[in-house]
Amino acid sequence: MLDEVLLKRLKTIHECGSFARAAEKLFISRQALVEQVSVLEKQLRFPLFERTNRGTRLTSAGETYLNHSFQLVGSYQQLLRKCREKSAGANSITIGSLSNLPSVTLPKICQEYRKLHPEIAFNFQDFPLRYYFEQFSNHYFDVTSEYIMNYNHNVEDLCFLPLKKVQQHIGVLHGSPLASKKKLSFKDIRGHSLIMYKEGIGKAEDTLRSYIIKNEPDIRIVDIDSYDSSLITQCMLSDAVALLYTTRSYPALVSIPASWDISIDLGIGFHKNPDFEIQEFLSLAEDLNKRINLF
Repeated sequence: MLDEVLLKRLKTIHECGSFARAAEKLFISRQALVEQVSVLEKQLRFPLFERTNRGTRLTSAGETYLNHSFQLVGSYQQLLRKCREKSAGANSITIGSLSNLPSVTLPKICQEYRKLHPEIAFNFQDFPLRYYFEQFSNHYFDVTSEYIMNYNHNVEDLCFLPLKKVQQHIGVLHGSPLASKKKLSFKDIRGHSLIMYKEGIGKAEDTLRSYIIKNEPDIRIVDIDSYDSSLITQCMLSDAVALLYTTRSYPALVSIPASWDISIDLGIGFHKNPDFEIQEFLSLAEDLNKRINLF
């Protein structure tokens, strides 16, 4: 069985760039850490780390081993959870939520699914975006938030059930001259700062960024890594507006549809070869999406 504690220590060595710094962070001796890795390398019959002028780093084989091992551990834990549930005569579906974006469609789907399968429980786990794909890869949840489809990722195991394309929104402060408008154009926000995800995080954001850089020099882009409670303060201090996914994220801002033709793809993410319960959940979601307005 894979040792999750040891895997986390390997990851710490890689992140710290040396055995000494990793040992200090892990509160163990350097010698003990070196011996643990040495024993594992003998069992595996390939080196996990190489020492360079820039420090200690994973070999190509070591990086592959570590990444896939975490996925295997996550899959194994998920398997144990499923088996224990079935042994107890119960099943569940775990949904991963984004901490800054409340789901709109999933509550409706869960409510309808519960009517058909009252014996299946729902578990909800909240993750910040920076850990979201890692936790999904490690099988800590079965189904993603609908907003995840818009994010850039490199998770091989992630599939999507597309649901809808929605328009980008701009959040402006109450009392702003822009707050009374039904839609906002590029002309409206010229001279303002536009707060949005930095490059590489969101697909629709990257498309918008490219257009603004090329065509709208009077719009200043302010990069952020994540949306949090400081967003409102940033808008107040710099007379900024904010790119939003949903009208419900920040009640302190008036959310106004953007007039430009850049949409956000929304859909439910799931693992390849999902269990029967997940397949039924996705089929129901697809059917509901055709029959009613989930958004």
